[in-house]
Amino acid sequence: MLTITREFRFDAAHRLFLNGLTDRENRDIFGQCSKLHGHTYRLRVTVSGRVHPNGMILDFTDLKQIVDEKIIARYDHAFLNEWDEYRDQPTTVENMCLHIFKVLFPCFEALGAVLTRVQICETPDAWATVTPDV
Repeated sequence: MLTITREFRFDAAHRLFLNGLTDRENRDIFGQCSKLHGHTYRLRVTVSGRVHPNGMILDFTDLKQIVDEKIIARYDHAFLNEWDEYRDQPTTVENMCLHIFKVLFPCFEALGAVLTRVQICETPDAWATVTPDV
């Protein structure tokens, strides 16, 4: 399978907690991450599809425009716990990946490309990846 990938960065703050639990219970589950903190996230978006006569699966400019509009504009310098999508679930990198994949998938489908992977790196050595088989 031939794919293209573009990487984005955004800064955001969050705290990990589960509604209905005490601060102590959340601290026992999430440790230091139960406190307000921030990350410089790296988001990698990969699409596949047939190579068009112009030699591209999708113009990187179009990929950037979609991700900037749908994700980066909303997530950059935001407090993630305020967003509806995380109202009932922790703002883990896993949940972020699943949500972003769900938002982006139809955007690329409309352009004849297939979203094949969303990866979010929370730190240089910790990330989550989602593919369509989830």
